[in-house]
Amino acid sequence: MTDRGERRFHQLVMAGGFGLTLIMAWIEAAPWLITLVVLVLAAGSIAPGWSLTRRFHRYFVAPLHPDGPSEDPTSFLRTDALLSVIAFAGAVFVFAGVPPLGWALVGLATLNLLMDSLADAAPLRRLLDRAFPQKTTE
Repeated sequence: MTDRGERRFHQLVMAGGFGLTLIMAWIEAAPWLITLVVLVLAAGSIAPGWSLTRRFHRYFVAPLHPDGPSEDPTSFLRTDALLSVIAFAGAVFVFAGVPPLGWALVGLATLNLLMDSLADAAPLRRLLDRAFPQKTTE
């Protein structure tokens, strides 16, 4: 179980990183920035302890706020892994010379992260939860 505030902070920072690259799409370093943000997102989906944003939240933000509600991170970690693949595919398309498709994929990942962090309404997470239901232990 993890803190909901930590997950939301992580998603907002990742969406901000993707949004920043979307704003700076015209510079040559933008696909490299996407790749950097994707690495942080993918590392956090493999193990939450590897995520730089989650560690930053635990050591600097969490002491300022009392413990929030806990939640099972499994579905969010799966969604982060798939979103990192989608955003990385976007970076590959930008590198390959198909920027409209690449930036659309990065925009899709950004929108999904924002919807999940702000409203708990990410369509991709809902689809993954239906496709791969979690086992409940009772």
